[in-house]
Amino acid sequence: MHADHRYIEALRRHSERDIREIYKQHSAQALRWVVARGGSPDDARDIFQEALMAVFEKAQQPDFVLTCPLGALLHVIWSRKWIDRLRQKGREAEVRNEEERRYNLEVAADVLTVAEEALAEQSRQERLARAFGQLSDLCRQLLTLLSNGTAAKEAAETLQMNSVDTLYRRKNACTERWRAIYNEP
Repeated sequence: MHADHRYIEALRRHSERDIREIYKQHSAQALRWVVARGGSPDDARDIFQEALMAVFEKAQQPDFVLTCPLGALLHVIWSRKWIDRLRQKGREAEVRNEEERRYNLEVAADVLTVAEEALAEQSRQERLARAFGQLSDLCRQLLTLLSNGTAAKEAAETLQMNSVDTLYRRKNACTERWRAIYNEP
């Protein structure tokens, strides 16, 4: 466990003071890095925010342990996110240069693995949220109530359903629909 793991604990606790400290320590570096590679200060702020959100998502996993400096992890994530953004903008020459720089860097395998897992988890969460948004209002309400720990009987009454059996049938249908939307290409 790295000494910077305290920031992971701070993210888990939603400690505003510690989150400000993360911004203070690392956002300027992201700004310089992105601007030096053709981005604007707004791009840099967006990329840093996305990187920090990816770390935040990873921090929500109870078994996640930071084994490298937080700055190194953030750097790997924001550099990959910037390359992805350049790719989206169609700047192939810049993408090739960034890819070459990225592969020439010697970064500890742990940092790369953690960053890739964080990006994959963030992507999965985004897909889940998009699929959830496509469900009907009733399905979203039902699944939200149940996931928040509302008792089935109370949820059925809130949603004006005849019985708990009806609620569970509807829940299964909603879950299946959510899964189908999520798995669509």
